[in-house]
Amino acid sequence: MAKSFRINEDALEALREEARSQTLSLNTLVNQLVMNYASFGRYMRRMHVMMLSQQTLSEFIDHLSEDIATKVGKNTGKTSPAELITAINGGITVGRVIELIHNLSSYANWFEYTEKNEGVHSTITLMHEMGPKWSQFIAHYINGAFAAAGCQAKYDVADSYVTFTI
Repeated sequence: MAKSFRINEDALEALREEARSQTLSLNTLVNQLVMNYASFGRYMRRMHVMMLSQQTLSEFIDHLSEDIATKVGKNTGKTSPAELITAINGGITVGRVIELIHNLSSYANWFEYTEKNEGVHSTITLMHEMGPKWSQFIAHYINGAFAAAGCQAKYDVADSYVTFTI
């Protein structure tokens, strides 16, 4: 469906520059930005999510013990993912948890996400460069989401990745 919009000249030039740097068409870039907002960004705003650089977040994480990172992941994982999934979709299911994981990868840059289907089980791998404390946090945060969906996921935590088997 074709739609026309008026865009501020400075914003349009910034979009053109970004499209060139990513070797994308302006149309593709604008569609990606709109999808980001429609799928995830608008909900992040409602939940008062703040954007931090990876370096800044790393500084915070470096000052935590592994036990505290685990505790924060468990505590926030009990409610935050379920609240977000419910806000976006109206209810929590395993499929919606996987969609959240995809969104946290694509839009929030928490980790790189891969999924491998192996018959009745799937293995989800979340790779990152934030160290073992970040692994502990995301393992327990995401596990909380699976638990809220009624799924007993098995997970393995390493320094630079977490795997879930569901």
